[in-house]
Amino acid sequence: MIVNLFRHTQAVSIISLLALCIFFWVGISMHEVSINDSSWNPLFKALINPINNIHPLKEILTAFLVFWQCLYINKIVVAQKITSTNSFYPALFYFILISFWPGTLTLSSELLAASFILIALNKTIRTYLAVNTYSKIFKIGFSLSIASLIHPPFFLFIPLTWVGMSIFSQGEMRHWILSLLAITSPWIILLSFICYCNIPSIQYDMFFTFLLPDNQSIQFNLINSINLILLGGLFLISMIELLRSLNRKNIKARKSYIFLLWIVLIFTVYNYANPSYIGRKLLILSIPFSIILSNYFYYNKKSNWLNFVGILLLSCLFITHLYLPR
Repeated sequence: MIVNLFRHTQAVSIISLLALCIFFWVGISMHEVSINDSSWNPLFKALINPINNIHPLKEILTAFLVFWQCLYINKIVVAQKITSTNSFYPALFYFILISFWPGTLTLSSELLAASFILIALNKTIRTYLAVNTYSKIFKIGFSLSIASLIHPPFFLFIPLTWVGMSIFSQGEMRHWILSLLAITSPWIILLSFICYCNIPSIQYDMFFTFLLPDNQSIQFNLINSINLILLGGLFLISMIELLRSLNRKNIKARKSYIFLLWIVLIFTVYNYANPSYIGRKLLILSIPFSIILSNYFYYNKKSNWLNFVGILLLSCLFITHLYLPR
């Protein structure tokens, strides 16, 4: 069933994933009340303003952005040999995890900025044993900096530039200087543009208003609480399996998983710094979680158990969005 359909990349699995993206991110999102908390993301608001009220164009573009992210994270896992085969699990689980929470099926600053986090992740892993890493290191720092401009709390993930350098390559002094230039250049360009053009809707102090957010009273209902417990338990099981098998993996895969664990570690701080709704906060955690969960599904031989877990996740996804009161 689900295990066999997505164990290997094939046309049926790709089409199935595209259908799910359109169903949820176009069909469901147009009838679901979204949680709007982008008031402290000035650049993001300016970027999406031209399409913000054009329906269903906004939903269609968002669905294809999600579909691209799913394919891209799958490409990272397969091309960089984090797993040993052409599995389609990372794409499936990434889709499920970012679509899991009600009120989040819309174009958000977290979703758009996550694209640049994925690009940085791909470039970081590609620096392993690379002869010339200067351009890759610049792109890593630049991508993470762009992510922090679109979603300011993502500035906490900028140190991943130097974490990746320490794990995958021998960091020289020139690499560190280059990374600092890459990180600061988008901010310098944007702030210079703001000062020159005097745009009242985008001021530099607006990028730091998330540090003093308005109090949000968001209550979890019973289904959301069950979903959170389900994902937490599944994450714990997958992490235990990963740590047990880490020493049996090749060096590049081992380094990649260690780097992903750094994302999980930084998320614990990001969780407190980001004033967003919990479903939006967990979006960045979907990147390492989907890859770690894919590792668990691929190497676990209990197909009945895996099918049960897969059906349970999809069932919770449908129940959450189709049967919760709006």
